[in-house]
Amino acid sequence: MKNPYEVIDHLSGSDALSILRILVGGDEELAARIAEIATTYLSGVDPEEVATLLYDDLNFLEVEEVWDRAGETRYGYVEPGEAADQMIEEVLEPFLEELAKYQKLGMNTEANRMCMGLLLGLYRFECDSVSEFKDWAPDAPIIFAETVVDAWKDGAPSQADVAAAKAFIEEELGRWGRRLV
Repeated sequence: MKNPYEVIDHLSGSDALSILRILVGGDEELAARIAEIATTYLSGVDPEEVATLLYDDLNFLEVEEVWDRAGETRYGYVEPGEAADQMIEEVLEPFLEELAKYQKLGMNTEANRMCMGLLLGLYRFECDSVSEFKDWAPDAPIIFAETVVDAWKDGAPSQADVAAAKAFIEEELGRWGRRLV
């Protein structure tokens, strides 16, 4: 028999999910234990880490790709600013999916911290990045910050969560405070 860890290491994500579903099928105790481990694994969102990841992803966007995406297409014309916005949206989408996952799982603390990290990453991109790419989307960070706040609000945060988010925005996001609160 092969080494079981070697087999496990070669499973795809969908293979692992299918096998996990087979394992928990009919075993409520095992399902509860796996859910407990998963919740522990998913908890502990660090807003600073989220901000750094988002900032880095945005900062690595290349202005040359804006130029490649802009211009005449089969379906019309794409403005450079529109191309830049699409690129930012593509970077932000997996983060928003993660936020939605926390909301669906009822992990409000993690959703709140994820939201704060995303806002901080966008703010830092606007304030600190010297990327030439940023010149093609000068208003994008605050606009996408509003998108993040709207997505977070879709999760129906509590009044305490809203108050905490407002305090964070006012304290950490300076000039964005009035627009996002």
